[in-house]
Amino acid sequence: CGVYTARCRLGLRCHISTGESRPLSALIQGHGTCLPASEVGGMRTDEPADSIEPDDMPLESTEITQDQLLNYQLMLPIGQDKSIPWNSITAYENMKAKRISELKKWKEQGPCQKELYRALYKLVKAQQRSRGEIYKFYLPNCNKNGFYHSKQCETLLDGESAECWCVYPKNGRRIPGSPEIKEDPECQQYLSSQE
Repeated sequence: CGVYTARCRLGLRCHISTGESRPLSALIQGHGTCLPASEVGGMRTDEPADSIEPDDMPLESTEITQDQLLNYQLMLPIGQDKSIPWNSITAYENMKAKRISELKKWKEQGPCQKELYRALYKLVKAQQRSRGEIYKFYLPNCNKNGFYHSKQCETLLDGESAECWCVYPKNGRRIPGSPEIKEDPECQQYLSSQE
C-alpha cells in the first residue's frame, strides 16, 4: 500500500516499518504493508464501530475492472508509461497477490496471537462504547512464535495489583491446580508437575 497504490481494506491500515529512515518516500513508492488497525495505533474514527474482524475478512478477487484500471493509471507518478495498460494490470495483480499473501500469513499465526488480535478489536469497540472508561481487561501474553507464555495476568489501569494465573503454552488453557493470585504464581512448577 502507499500513496499511488490502492487503499487497505476496512479494519486494516497502511503502515511503514519503524526502522524506515524515509517513511514518506517509502509510502510514495508503495512499500507500505496493510496491518490490522489495532497494531498501528487504533481504529480510525470514521470507520463503523462494528468493523470486520480479521477472521471474517474475505480474500479479495484479483480481477480488475476498467474503472479500476483507469484510476490506477491516473495515480501513476509522472514519467511512468501510462500508454501500456498491461504495466498497470501487472502492478495491480502483484499488489493484490501481496495483500492476499499477507492476509494468509496473518491467518497462519499462533493461537495466542489470534486471541490477542480478537481481544484488541473487542477492547477498541468496548472503549468506543464506554468513552474510554475501561480500567480492567485481559490481553493474552504471547511469545514471539504466537503461543502463550505460561504466566497470564489481567491488566488494571487503576494502580491495583493484577490477578495472574498459569496456562499451557500451546493452547492457553489454565493449568489445573495452579492458583489465581495477585503475585507471581511461579508457573514453571505447575508445568513441571504436568509433564
